[in-house]
Amino acid sequence: MKKTKKPNVVILGAGTGGTIVANKLRRKIGSKVNLTVIDPTFKHPYQPGYLFVIIGKEKPENLVKDSRKLLPRKSEKIQDYAVKIDTEAQEVQTKEHGGIKYDYLVIATGSRLATDAVDWWDDTIHHFYNGEEALRLYNELKEFNKGKIVISIADIPYKCPPAPIEGAFLIDDYYRRKKIRDQIQITYTSPLNRAFSIQTTNEVIEPLMKKRGIEVKTFFNTDEVDTEEKVVYSLEGEELDYDLLIMIPPHRGQSFIKESGLPTDEQGWVNVDRYTLRVEGFDNIYALGDATNLPISKAGSTAHHEAPIIAKNIKSQIKGSNRIHKYNGHVQCFFVTKYGSSMFLDFNYSHPPKAKRSTRYWWWFKKIFKPFYFQMVAKGYV
Repeated sequence: MKKTKKPNVVILGAGTGGTIVANKLRRKIGSKVNLTVIDPTFKHPYQPGYLFVIIGKEKPENLVKDSRKLLPRKSEKIQDYAVKIDTEAQEVQTKEHGGIKYDYLVIATGSRLATDAVDWWDDTIHHFYNGEEALRLYNELKEFNKGKIVISIADIPYKCPPAPIEGAFLIDDYYRRKKIRDQIQITYTSPLNRAFSIQTTNEVIEPLMKKRGIEVKTFFNTDEVDTEEKVVYSLEGEELDYDLLIMIPPHRGQSFIKESGLPTDEQGWVNVDRYTLRVEGFDNIYALGDATNLPISKAGSTAHHEAPIIAKNIKSQIKGSNRIHKYNGHVQCFFVTKYGSSMFLDFNYSHPPKAKRSTRYWWWFKKIFKPFYFQMVAKGYV
């Protein structure tokens, strides 16, 4: 009897989304597929931990694992850069390893920090979206004893919508613990008509920010920064001076995807069906997590809930089933309001989160989640 050729499933990216898809798919379909994961570094960071680096409660080196130890053992792991997706040949072109054939492709390439998207960015501006920059910000904050801190947003969308506000809360708490909060002015700007994007959560968050003395400026869309004069200018015509600027950097999709001719928007986010997570126009290409254009949180939790849907749909296709599994927009996240207190948000496409008061109960879940993430979530057990 002639052996049936195993389908090749290629996953681009070994972050949260790609790693969970690989593990879920291996468990669902076993050795009936050739599974290949391509990633340029195989460094898998626990990104929520960067917020604690900025107040000296975490170290960047403790937040990163080798992705190869999280992926299925019986999978090929290629450390390389993808440079092109040839959809006609069904092949991923890589920098060093040539072409990798696929029958099914999963795009889990995340987002890239695009500080080059604006001409005013320089190294006097701080952020906390990777370990190096989070540590640099901590070193700045611990020496900063008086003045104006502005936390602003360069562009939308960006990873983890609560993160900038969480950063403001943690910095506020940090200086309260140092007993110099009265010497520090903290201003948070939002491009929207409220501090946080989801109104039901904002109803709890914004009053808490004001109670904690964090000034909120809404309808503030960053246009330019004069880093010599230390002024942030908005499109609306406002000027905001600062002594220390924390700017959420512009985020973009991976350039090679748009250059390959796949459907993306202007910022490079991949156009997908919001339910099946298939890339528009292709039955055998999926995308998830930060890489997509979906109007939901760019967060690890989003990828966590999307990944099983992709694994199930690829399994259905391989088995010749007509069953289509649908993602309902489910996202869960912790929202830290100080060191020692957190809220928990749970929502989907149909139901916005019902924010409740911040408690120590949810804080402890937040604290223990890092080891749980690496041992259970990333490996596809939950």
